[in-house]
Amino acid sequence: MTQPEVSVSGSMALCNETSAPGPNSTTVTPIAPSHAGTVVPIDRGREMGLPGMAYTSGRYLQRERETVFAQHWVCVGLASDVPNPGDTIPANVAGIPIILLRDRTGEIRAFHNICSHRGLQLVDKPCNIQGKIRCPYHSWAYGTDGSLKSTPHFGGYYKDSYDGFDRSSKGLAPIRCDRWLDMIFVNLSGNAVPLEDYLKPASDRWACYDLTQLRREPRELNYTCKANWKLAVENFSESYHLAWVHPALNDCSRMEDHFGFDVGDTHVGQGSLKYVSGQIEGRTLPTFDNLATIGKEKVAEYITVFPNLMLGVPPDYFLVMTVNPISAGRTQERLTFYFVSDEAMTPEKQALRHLPIDLWDVTNDEDITMIERLQTGRQSPKFDGGCFSPELEKTVYRFQQKIAEVVGS
Repeated sequence: MTQPEVSVSGSMALCNETSAPGPNSTTVTPIAPSHAGTVVPIDRGREMGLPGMAYTSGRYLQRERETVFAQHWVCVGLASDVPNPGDTIPANVAGIPIILLRDRTGEIRAFHNICSHRGLQLVDKPCNIQGKIRCPYHSWAYGTDGSLKSTPHFGGYYKDSYDGFDRSSKGLAPIRCDRWLDMIFVNLSGNAVPLEDYLKPASDRWACYDLTQLRREPRELNYTCKANWKLAVENFSESYHLAWVHPALNDCSRMEDHFGFDVGDTHVGQGSLKYVSGQIEGRTLPTFDNLATIGKEKVAEYITVFPNLMLGVPPDYFLVMTVNPISAGRTQERLTFYFVSDEAMTPEKQALRHLPIDLWDVTNDEDITMIERLQTGRQSPKFDGGCFSPELEKTVYRFQQKIAEVVGS
């Protein structure tokens, strides 16, 4: 499958950490090293990517928080994580603490996870809010709609208020929140396009799949890796490394069986033309309907939704993978799996469901080894951004361009 040539002029977002206007400054100052971070058309063979400090600098990550993660929709959890009214979980967006909860009407809400009084983290583990969200420090209490309900002794002993105190202005700070399928998204700035529009290139491409058939598998995979979050995204987005890093996977889905594709102007995708379903004694999992009639009975596709959500749709399951930066060099990964129809979820099919999960577990272990070594390599002063295969790394190239565009804007 052939992609259009990608050509964007300008500079990758490079930063200089040597000058700081003040102790709390997060200013990112452009610099111009010898190659100037210039992005040239990918078929010219010496296009350069993001510099090493974009993966190692805490100040660069802070700038990503203010731009990449604040301005776009970010998947932060699953609706099935909070199935019942009152269910509440802590989450975070690139280290910014938030609360996800299902209120008494069944609506999922998101708030900044801090008490309005002294900034204590309110929720530190999953729980069910029976009445109010109560701060354990001074017992301020909030309703599941975020409104401040009580402030014991705040006006003095046995006085919950004082003249002029505006309780209505001290509720939890809400965050714009929406969902698609089982995924909960937040937009910290509140200025992003509607979620439906943001995801439309992906949902349109996969409109031939009946995603209402999906059922969540209880088993999931979680990892912490010593690498920058972007390296996990970039690794997911290309198949160039398969033959050398994933020999078992390459046996059934070779590097040359893969293809890349555009997903609108923001997201990227890749796929395989030779997906093979797992079998146990000749039995397989149910697949999506009508795949043979549309020529996709052996096609698996994977979309990277900017910035940090990776989705996969082979014929017999659906993958949701999120990567979330803990620090510039440390990342959390979560992989959740959904299978097709109630039939797939019977106890008799558990072993079949676990076959692809086991393969992802092995594959991710192999990937983490590589991305941690990529992280180490970015400490070298000789790393100049690298270069890209004009055929096999277009997706990585486009992702890095988008990061540079947003961080530098």
